[in-house]
Amino acid sequence: MRSVGRWGVRLVMPQALLLALHLRDAAGLHPPTSPEVPALPPLDPPARSMGPAVLSPEGRRAAGAQWARWWAGAFPGGPQALTSLLPPAFPGLRGVPELRGLAELGIDEAVAWAARARRLESHVRAEVPVALFETTLLAQVERELGRYVRPFTLDVVVLPVRGPGSWDTPAGPVVSLALRADRDAYLAWLREQLLRIGRGGAVGRGDGEGTTKAPPPEGAGPSALG
Repeated sequence: MRSVGRWGVRLVMPQALLLALHLRDAAGLHPPTSPEVPALPPLDPPARSMGPAVLSPEGRRAAGAQWARWWAGAFPGGPQALTSLLPPAFPGLRGVPELRGLAELGIDEAVAWAARARRLESHVRAEVPVALFETTLLAQVERELGRYVRPFTLDVVVLPVRGPGSWDTPAGPVVSLALRADRDAYLAWLREQLLRIGRGGAVGRGDGEGTTKAPPPEGAGPSALG
């Protein structure tokens, strides 16, 4: 994140969330949704299935509920969230045997898939830069509002799920990599976020005025700042 002046936008793709989403899709889990656990589409590129025999229907339901609890507690996914999913101890999966069993079976493939997803995200950042566009967009929003937008940092989780989409959660916004790859669609989404901030609306659960809950430094990608 290039930090200059009084505002900033940071786009991050946390490793912990990539691994968790891969386990979700590879095991065919259907976690219950909530404001903290949005109904995120399948991954793109897709995860290879572990096969139906890896869990019984009852075990799959239990693992889905355990996954949702993990996600709600771990989002936006910092170093502790990542450590919680890693062998050999899988410390964040104690007491959830179905989900831990899936992690033991699938973590190596999840790590390899996450590396491919990161290469794709790096390609999008290189091919579709947005820094100057974000700066210009904020100036346009301030002219529309007739005043400066108060200082803020907007942290956005980017996930490689199918199709262009965005989700608001209590801990901050989520966008798909496909939305980020479409400059016009991303800037239209960002404009609405900036207008909400400029009008005094909250964006996620803030740590202070104008600041969303910050995702971790791991997985961060550069974005534009004013």
